[in-house]
Amino acid sequence: MNKKFDNDNFILYAPNSLDYITKDMEQILNESLEFYKSLFDVDSFRKVQINYFDNIEDFRNYVNELRGESESLPEYAAGTFDKGMINAYIAPNIMEGSPLYNKKKYNASHELFHIMYQELVWGKLNIPRIVWFDEGMAQAFSGEYQNDLKDFDKFIEDTIAKTKIIPNLNELDHGTSFNTPDYSGYRLSLVAVKYIYDSIGLEEFKKLIKDNDRIHEYGERILKEIFQKQD
Repeated sequence: MNKKFDNDNFILYAPNSLDYITKDMEQILNESLEFYKSLFDVDSFRKVQINYFDNIEDFRNYVNELRGESESLPEYAAGTFDKGMINAYIAPNIMEGSPLYNKKKYNASHELFHIMYQELVWGKLNIPRIVWFDEGMAQAFSGEYQNDLKDFDKFIEDTIAKTKIIPNLNELDHGTSFNTPDYSGYRLSLVAVKYIYDSIGLEEFKKLIKDNDRIHEYGERILKEIFQKQD
């Protein structure tokens, strides 16, 4: 792997084949970090190392070496947070401009949010992680959906059209219950977080992040409120 950039906040190692994904990543990460720091009310955060691979076996071998064993990494895994780093496999031939391309382009920003939310909030305060809220925030704030969310009403309408059953967000967990033929837990979490943020604003949202009881209250009712508003 080659060192692509190294600044006070991040260091990225990646093969040249992924330049089409990583070419704007330093700017994306620095901009995301500034917003995340304001959201979590911190002046700084530790330096984060990012390791990207264009070969799935190289990725798996690297993670297994970090772990000192080869049993715990699931077959489907394409990313981990081992040793506090962002480690990921990204294919070198994704069509530029496609939804998958945008997702991978903002992958590090998305994962950085998860890391900071864990280290600065739920891990630090020893409170349970609420999966839908964490995933919704990472999607909403990383920039990966910035184009889709420019017309948020249309995005909501599209989500409603694809949702056959409205789940209780608090009951969603990674695995078979998060995405089903009846709904997308990722998309619903994104809609819920974006709607809440737009409704209460940054300062109130900063308080909400540390208030699991209030988050659970939103999880019980917010989707029904959003869907009914669109009727």
